[in-house]
Amino acid sequence: MTERDTPALPHLPPRLPDFSGLSFGGGDLGEHFRRLEEFTRRRTERTAPSTVFLPDLVTLAAEDSLQLDDDGDDLLQDARVNIADGEYEIALEQLAEFLEISPGHPEARYLQAYCHYRLGDLMTALELTLPLRSERLDPQLRAGVLELRRTLRDVLTPQEIGTFLDTRHHDRRAADERLGRFIELAPEESEPPYLLAIMQAMDGEYTTAFRTARSAAEVVEGDASHLRTIANALQTVALRPLTRDAVRALADGAYLRTRKELRRLDADWRQAEVVRDFDTYVEGLLRTRRSPAKPLPPPKLAPERAMRLYELIAEQYREETLGLFGDERWAEAERVLAKVLHLVPSFPPANYLYAFCLLVQGKDPERAITAAGIAARDPRLPESEALLRKAVEAKEVFAVNAAFDEHNTAMAKVRNPPTQAQLIALRRTMEELRGRIPGLQAMASTKENERHVQKLADAVTQRLAEIDHAMVNVEVNALVLRFNSAAETLRSGRLFPADVMALRDLHRSEFASIGQEARRLLRTTTDPRSRRALQDIVTAVDRLA
Repeated sequence: MTERDTPALPHLPPRLPDFSGLSFGGGDLGEHFRRLEEFTRRRTERTAPSTVFLPDLVTLAAEDSLQLDDDGDDLLQDARVNIADGEYEIALEQLAEFLEISPGHPEARYLQAYCHYRLGDLMTALELTLPLRSERLDPQLRAGVLELRRTLRDVLTPQEIGTFLDTRHHDRRAADERLGRFIELAPEESEPPYLLAIMQAMDGEYTTAFRTARSAAEVVEGDASHLRTIANALQTVALRPLTRDAVRALADGAYLRTRKELRRLDADWRQAEVVRDFDTYVEGLLRTRRSPAKPLPPPKLAPERAMRLYELIAEQYREETLGLFGDERWAEAERVLAKVLHLVPSFPPANYLYAFCLLVQGKDPERAITAAGIAARDPRLPESEALLRKAVEAKEVFAVNAAFDEHNTAMAKVRNPPTQAQLIALRRTMEELRGRIPGLQAMASTKENERHVQKLADAVTQRLAEIDHAMVNVEVNALVLRFNSAAETLRSGRLFPADVMALRDLHRSEFASIGQEARRLLRTTTDPRSRRALQDIVTAVDRLA
């Protein structure tokens, strides 16, 4: 029985998700940068509308208008009539004269904007209606203002985005200023400030981009979640170089120095919520005399704010970690992530990466399961559920592979021909493996794992049978040598000495023992060659009895 005769059992490969799209959270702008492709694609796919929707003109009844003298009232009424007749330029002159008499009259200003719109001066119309958004208006007039603005924005927003994309590559400053002006006139729109923030960030102007996104998120109509998300990411990136020394001091356990470094920030940044939370958190570590040797406790904050703080701290390690992942330097990445998780033990993205790093190295599935479980709590990491399942499967895989390794290592230690001591040691290993097989079978949760466990069970059964066979052969060979040694003491080179009486006197007990052992082996061995040798010994011993 040799290693060549019994090939090594193959490892069961762990199945892991693709890590090419892994995120570190926090200041990860990759998803937002990819949205630029969407803007460009939508621009090429967009076609000009065949007709322009014209909102209904809203006019107020005479009794609802501002009470004026006869001349003023006549001007407003004449403007209404001219608008109804399509005489927008004449109506604009009348409205301008009317507004000199009654500055700020809401309906007149609305009618001005409507005339500019009908004359094709959409940007002026948008500008004129902007202050009306925040004024107290008659409900009917307010509805007209908002409807007109929606119409203007529907036309102007794609135009301005297209112009911005077309011109920014050769005149960035002019393009940014133009889109910025449009953002001021159409604060309801979320796409222009989002696009501008993306482009500013791509230019490395993270602070400017952050302020663009943050300001817009506070005033846009509808869903502003994408603006808030990019604003948070941009704030984290902008703060990264500013808080580097503070995070380094935190990692060193120098909490006083951490607070000192935070106080060095400009007043505007010190007032940022995440920086104030950072300072309060470190103050708590000082107050409780937290040992730097222990992982840091979770901050006592609302979940969203705690996540923002974790993102700020972990951001310092982003580039290093993702660089190591890109180079597949798993052992180094594991060490960096262990350092990160010492500071932010409940941070889902770092736990996700840590679990992946352990699994790809085939290490410590229990820790990988724990880390993947933490990552799975974050709805922004939907792939973590799959990683958790793979971690559980990997625990099975590693257990099966460890058993395979024990089998293969034990087989490699057996020489050809094997010694009795080697066979005894091999039997001990195989019997121990046989005892573990029921547990491995219960653990297996996939068909592939079940097949590999069965492969191990079959191999162990075969090895034990081979050991029994080899052990008998070893015992038979040893018994033949023992018999020959006893016989040769009387006459060198002769297997059966002639002087039977002398042999009987000297080796009576030895030959009796040899005969007894030969008969015992005959009862168990099935190998023809071994049986013939044993029968020869029994015959010779009987002749000498």
